[in-house]
Amino acid sequence: MIKQSFQILSVIVIIVMTVVGCTSIEAASTQVPPPNNESEPVPVHTQTNIPPTPIPSENSSFSGHIPEKLNSILWVQSSKEYQMAATQSYLLARVMLDKGLEDNNWTAAVEQSENYAHLPPAVIFDVDETALDNSAYQARLEKAGTGWDDEIFNNWVLEMKAPAVPGALEFAQYAQSKDVMVFYVTNRSHEHEQATRSNLINLGFPFNDQIDTLLTKGEEENWVSDKINRRSLIAEQYRIILLIGDVANDFVPGTKHVSLEERSEVLDKYQEYWGVKWIVIPNPIYGDWEGGIYNFDYSLSETQRFEIKFEWLDTLE
Repeated sequence: MIKQSFQILSVIVIIVMTVVGCTSIEAASTQVPPPNNESEPVPVHTQTNIPPTPIPSENSSFSGHIPEKLNSILWVQSSKEYQMAATQSYLLARVMLDKGLEDNNWTAAVEQSENYAHLPPAVIFDVDETALDNSAYQARLEKAGTGWDDEIFNNWVLEMKAPAVPGALEFAQYAQSKDVMVFYVTNRSHEHEQATRSNLINLGFPFNDQIDTLLTKGEEENWVSDKINRRSLIAEQYRIILLIGDVANDFVPGTKHVSLEERSEVLDKYQEYWGVKWIVIPNPIYGDWEGGIYNFDYSLSETQRFEIKFEWLDTLE
């Protein structure tokens, strides 16, 4: 009888120990481990600057929309790596500008071939994603669940609140301090010229009261998307030391709306210009490189374009 009672008691003790042990393990897994100095209180870390992640509803803008540019936009808007990359491009531009000022035979424009050594120096900026950051406009497109939209872009430009690309303003002001004329050659339409000028001036970008240094698309009859005519006009009166942009068309003709093979062939001819006379600002959001993947067939649906780009992925297998 005693032996039987002892066996029952043993079973009860084992069960109790098991339950207590499991409870202790569960509690321990949810507690923050104590610091090395156990007499100090355990710090509680909160990240108040990070908004909660929304869960898309069935009726959200994600329905039927592929937000394929989401990571690219967020990289521009939130990563220090983008700020570092853009800033180092403009720091390099300072070094190259000083070199170009010392060498009268230096020119960055392929349109400038002779009789330019005596001309005053200039640099040419692109505007979008080179001087001004339009990632907020791109974010609006993603949230609206759409691609390029003229009305949304028009409203964005008229708001005149695009911030400067990191490093751009400081470089432009540095160039001005060296008596270098700063030109802005943009494919924004002429109707947006005043708003664009105001946006740049409000940020502190240099302008000249005597000369029109903001050259927009359509301002003159032959000022089309290809920027060669505007660069050629500047090259008649200035020695162009640097070209600064985010897409190939900002540097050389023959690279817009052509196949990837054709644009590569053109750009490869000028490799000695890269990082020396041509300064490229990182833009992962858009460019002719993207359109070249699906042969600029904008009649394709978003899904069709996405499928074509997916097939382009190279896994080296």
